[in-house]
Amino acid sequence: MKYLGNKDRLINFIESSLREAEVEIDNARVIDFFAGTGSVSRFFLAHGCEVTAVDNMHYSEAEMYKSFGFFQEPKFHELRSYLNGETIDDLLFYLNNLKPVKGYFFDNYAPSGKFKRKYFSDENAMKLDAIRDKVELFKPLISKEKYLYLVGITVDAADLVSNTAGTYGAFLKIWRSMALKKITLRKPTVPITTKHSKIEILCEDVLKTASMHRCDIAYLDPPYNKRQYAANFHVLENIAVNDKQNLRGISGLREYKQQASDFSKKTNALSAFSKLILTIQAKYIVLSYSTEGIMSESDIKTVLEKRGETQIYRKKYRRFKTNAWTEAETGLQELLFVCSIAEKGMK
Repeated sequence: MKYLGNKDRLINFIESSLREAEVEIDNARVIDFFAGTGSVSRFFLAHGCEVTAVDNMHYSEAEMYKSFGFFQEPKFHELRSYLNGETIDDLLFYLNNLKPVKGYFFDNYAPSGKFKRKYFSDENAMKLDAIRDKVELFKPLISKEKYLYLVGITVDAADLVSNTAGTYGAFLKIWRSMALKKITLRKPTVPITTKHSKIEILCEDVLKTASMHRCDIAYLDPPYNKRQYAANFHVLENIAVNDKQNLRGISGLREYKQQASDFSKKTNALSAFSKLILTIQAKYIVLSYSTEGIMSESDIKTVLEKRGETQIYRKKYRRFKTNAWTEAETGLQELLFVCSIAEKGMK
């Protein structure tokens, strides 16, 4: 999935910084706050960790179930009346060959639909309607985990052929080449794990998770600018939730008030950060942030040092613009704060 703040390119920097700080990352108990697409969770799972990945966006929850909700390919024996078999390959073959229909996603996201929006081609929007309706039909027949796995596969396939420039703030006026390709559900790769790896995926507020869970490492990757993820990825959220809301405006926004993040509000970010940091129950707090973020480096360090000694690691980083990485030298740095919680700071 194309995603703002994705840490795939920074995993090596995160790992080397943690090792330099002498943080034990093998077989640790980890909470990945603001997990997004789960890049950091996948890294910790590969090191045999017991991971809780939490985000308040439903498309994120589905994406993570798709990526590492199952350590082996799930079987779908419950759907044998629909399939010529029970494997994920059998199921995806069935879904990929459904007859397109004109439904909610066609009306809202296709140029020939009721609202003339150009997020997907007519054919892809109709296929998305057919696939998403069928996955919803399967919901009472399969486990929650398998349902979200299928939703994640669907969201990922839709994102690949969306007519957008990286986010969903607006659709493009001219078709990009990928948007004209046929939407196709693809089998996820099995995640790299060890015998010690465990995963729990939560779709809830991070404060709730922080108040109810203890861990060795609390990793935080909060939003750092004013762009709300709920607004920038509203199309993917709509596909994941499938509640068929009446959408607003030219871009077709969902109602997202309940998912708006204080971390993306300059007046609220530092207060929200302080509250979360003081709630976390961990041996180490590890925070990824950018030098162009809403909160200053000095303010962040002041808050973290209320819990323990804090080290800062730095890496030059290029800015992400639409769907490309700028080559310009901007002085931008990715910061990794590593806070060793004092014993008296453990709750």
